[in-house]
Amino acid sequence: MSRKTLIILSILLCSAVIYWNTDLDAAQRQRCQLEKVVDGDTLRVSCRGKSVSVRLHCIDAPEKSQLPWGARSTDALRRLAPTQLELDIIDTDRYGRIVADVYMGGADHRMLNLEQVRNGNAAVYARYCDDNRFIRAEREAKVARRGIWSHSGEQQTPWTYRHRR
Repeated sequence: MSRKTLIILSILLCSAVIYWNTDLDAAQRQRCQLEKVVDGDTLRVSCRGKSVSVRLHCIDAPEKSQLPWGARSTDALRRLAPTQLELDIIDTDRYGRIVADVYMGGADHRMLNLEQVRNGNAAVYARYCDDNRFIRAEREAKVARRGIWSHSGEQQTPWTYRHRR
């Protein structure tokens, strides 16, 4: 396949993903079913019968290859996430994923994004977050030495890890 054909196919695929995701209304909360925990900051969910990828807003979890933190972060989100979720959609990222605050459905209405930071399973992605709740939660996790903050020097922030690779 030629390079030009690959570029055209990539553009068409990205356009289709963006078009497909835009029918989820960012102005209201969406009720969705969890399909899969992809990693510590990404879920696959079904909303109104459509399967979409969701990036948790304000956080950056360790990469899967960032041992042992990537696996621990993914496992923590897997244990935390119920099958019924509620999404407050914020944006769509450059990869076509929905960026959202994700809440547990039902009586336990905690935000998964914030819980990942509070438990030391993700860092605040300050570049995309100005919510003081996340900054406070990360500070508390660091002081309590939870998760990625439990051993100084043994972990890197995910964005530093990606940059070095």
